[in-house]
Amino acid sequence: METLMVLTYATFCWIVFKVFKIPVNKWSLTTAVLGGVIMLSVILMGMAYYHPGSKSARNYFVTTQIVPNIRAKVISIEAKPNEPVKKGDILFTLEDTRYKAALEDLKAQLTFAKKRLQDTIELRRVAGGSKFDIHEWETKVESLKAQIDSAQFDLDSCVVRAPSNGYVTQVRVRPGQMAVPFPAFPVMTFVNTDSIAFIAGFSQEPMQNIKAGNQAEVIFASVPGRSFQAHVVKVLPAMAEGEIAPDRAMFSFSRQLPPGQIPVILAFDEDMSKYHMPLGVDGIAATYDMSSPFWSHVAIIRKILLRMQSWQFFLRFH
Repeated sequence: METLMVLTYATFCWIVFKVFKIPVNKWSLTTAVLGGVIMLSVILMGMAYYHPGSKSARNYFVTTQIVPNIRAKVISIEAKPNEPVKKGDILFTLEDTRYKAALEDLKAQLTFAKKRLQDTIELRRVAGGSKFDIHEWETKVESLKAQIDSAQFDLDSCVVRAPSNGYVTQVRVRPGQMAVPFPAFPVMTFVNTDSIAFIAGFSQEPMQNIKAGNQAEVIFASVPGRSFQAHVVKVLPAMAEGEIAPDRAMFSFSRQLPPGQIPVILAFDEDMSKYHMPLGVDGIAATYDMSSPFWSHVAIIRKILLRMQSWQFFLRFH
């Protein structure tokens, strides 16, 4: 970026010297160089403070590790890898014979317990039966109802459904294999497309000028020659580097962002799905603080430089 500005200024000076026929000597050259250094330094410092840029921008998404609630053999896999599914669609089915039998057995026991309860109540009414027997069978009925709810849950778990809109990837199970409820070995990974967020990491110096609602622009190497309009949604209020916790650690972007950078969530003003960019692609982002009457005009330089960088993505020779 600095190189582009220096070259632009050098071209401007060359044109001025040629058009106005300014003599080239130590005074004119010194004035041009010092003037360029001062002007470019002020512009760069103001631009970096009021209109900061970030090279650490990326699409982030949340994945769900699919683990069955029961132990059973896989019968069929309905979801195709990397194809969209909606919330509630069937991902795969498990063998349910054992769980159906357990449910029917409990239902039969419940029917018998209800009959015995009615008989005990009638016996109490006509012949003075034991009141304790009535309470015992009432307890038995309620216990069987709870067991039926649990058995019904196990039976319903034989059909594993999508937790949200998204798609499955890295399917690790095939029909005939045994699926077990062990979190360390999920059977597939589910990508939640409802949780996609574009996050850029900015240095801490210009944080006072990055506010929710500010304009932003993003360019991608996968879409050269284009800049996408966006806006700031939120500046994350806490950083994992400052956390002091007795047990579990807070999620950190330390692997994704350079240390000390503050994550800023951006939202695009247009539908990005038509550009066929896989989740996780990186980009270059910039935000614009237009509240300052003077420095708001410098935003045009940042926009020009960002577009020039976007066109540079065409220069690929491998």
